[in-house]
Amino acid sequence: MYFTASDGAKIYYETYGEENNPSIFLLHGIGGDHAMWKPQVRKYADEGFFVVAMDLRGHGSSEKVDKLTLDDWNRDILDLAKKLDIDRIHCLIGVSMGGVISQSFAANYPEKINKLVLCDTFGELKTFKEKLLGYSQVIGFRIFSLLGNKTFAKAMSSYYKEDHAQKAKKYFYDVSLKAHFNQLILARKAINNVKVLEKLKKVDVESLVLVGDLAGENFVNINRKISDSLKNSIFKIIRNSKDPSNLVNQREFDNNVLQFIKN
Repeated sequence: MYFTASDGAKIYYETYGEENNPSIFLLHGIGGDHAMWKPQVRKYADEGFFVVAMDLRGHGSSEKVDKLTLDDWNRDILDLAKKLDIDRIHCLIGVSMGGVISQSFAANYPEKINKLVLCDTFGELKTFKEKLLGYSQVIGFRIFSLLGNKTFAKAMSSYYKEDHAQKAKKYFYDVSLKAHFNQLILARKAINNVKVLEKLKKVDVESLVLVGDLAGENFVNINRKISDSLKNSIFKIIRNSKDPSNLVNQREFDNNVLQFIKN
């Protein structure tokens, strides 16, 4: 389904479950789409939730753009919630880029959500190592735009070598074949500008911050900083997992999320 955002952009989304159930909005990672949440959408709906999975602006079947900011994504979430007659989202869940957007939304519109789940993400790029993490991806997307989608798909999927990560491997191979590199560059530049940790200190929303341990100690600590910034947060490390944990270690991700949102 499509809806028209307040600036006229066409945004694709899918819903699962009964509309009068508590709502969950799922935000995917960079280069992904709503299908990144395929293992979760029906499962969460069967658990008694109304599940909304968007193709974030510039991704999937949503409209391609010439410029992109965190505020654009925030407004899309507000517009879609309004269209669905949802005054307050029960839980906003974001992984990777989706986690960055979720933090931005929570920092600016805390009254619009009851709960927040963040996973495998970051809230600022402050140190040299953190900035290098963000800006090297912009350079990488530029290089792959010259090498082509097939080379990009092989490179993306090669990150998932573990036997239990084959679902992520297949997903990112398939979705990367359809990647629009100019949109990836705009998206990466937009999330590189995130700086919400100070604002999160004022956000009193029940929060769960998850991170996979396979990404390394530095990335675990980046996620820990997010949890430390939130007033009311639980921090958990998912063993044998990495970005995106909802695909790499689905069982542990789902167990943690469902336990949290049902409480």
